[in-house]
Amino acid sequence: MNYNIINIDVKNSMHKNRQFCVNFKDALVCHKDPKEVTYPEVQHVQVIHEGKEVMMGLDKQLQKVGQRIIYKSESIIEEPPADFIEDDVFLLYDNAGENYIHFFFDMFGRCYYFEELLKNNPNLKLGVLEDFYQEEGRNNFAKQWLDLYLEDKNIELVIFKKDKKYKVKNLILSNLFYWFPEQYGHEPILEMIKKVADKIPPIEVKSNGAYISRQDTIKRGWYHKKELKNEKEFIERVKNDLGYDILEMMDYTMKEKIQLTKSYKNIIQQSSASNINILFAAPESNSIILSNPKMGPWLNGKCEEFSHTSRSNLLLIDNVGEIVFPPNFKTEDQNNYPWTLTNIDGLIDTLHQINNNSIWES
Repeated sequence: MNYNIINIDVKNSMHKNRQFCVNFKDALVCHKDPKEVTYPEVQHVQVIHEGKEVMMGLDKQLQKVGQRIIYKSESIIEEPPADFIEDDVFLLYDNAGENYIHFFFDMFGRCYYFEELLKNNPNLKLGVLEDFYQEEGRNNFAKQWLDLYLEDKNIELVIFKKDKKYKVKNLILSNLFYWFPEQYGHEPILEMIKKVADKIPPIEVKSNGAYISRQDTIKRGWYHKKELKNEKEFIERVKNDLGYDILEMMDYTMKEKIQLTKSYKNIIQQSSASNINILFAAPESNSIILSNPKMGPWLNGKCEEFSHTSRSNLLLIDNVGEIVFPPNFKTEDQNNYPWTLTNIDGLIDTLHQINNNSIWES
């Protein structure tokens, strides 16, 4: 068979069984709409090698346990005509990469492998599917982040477009490096993220703090159903009582997100995927999390790791709200129920103490 497995040595790793890549010679890459791919889980790409559909590096469940099953089946697929790429290409892909926090950990985290492979193959190119390299749209944060990552590196990108098929001389597919929110194994990724964010300086802001509103996601169509029902009331109190700015992060580029997060002394936000922005916070600044009753218990520990990496202070405010169950409400995701703040007056009082530093007084 014209493929070989490349084991990657990750120091102090607890996932050595799954930390490897596979190099396929003359592999066909077809970037597709997920609806066109007959697969148990969402996929944006089909890879065919020697007439057989590849599972390795694509099937997430197999990746998690490190099973080295190369092909989906032994059935032979007739390969369509394709453009030939006379290069070695590392395909950066994870089927959860459209989700903000999973992009950083599950997808971008695979760049650890890419950088290791570059040491022996400096001409290795980085391949990205067109869906994950867009100027506009829901996934544009991925392109913006990758551009920041690559701006000081001499690395050539290969963009796989949907309207073309590609035959790649040597295609490298990576097995899972880390799956968020696993308890262990993400330390190298935290450092990689911080290294990129460190390129961006802070900007001048007039307010002492800001609240990251989730109204932007509601305006654009909420992917989950965990909206804070009385958020607008809380926003008015934050503006009027604290004089803080209100930020809707989906209105900003990735660079601007980093700049803003670095620039405020106090940043308030709910438990959400955007908590990864704590990694962008300035040392000694205060990241204040309004802990969602469902999401907080498992995400708060990650927030502590983010703040440790950025050397910022973390204040987790628990027991500030309760889950709301509207009549006939249904959701398949048990972590994503709407919720409400139960004591806004008391919360604002606590935030005042944080703002004037009296909360630290004994």
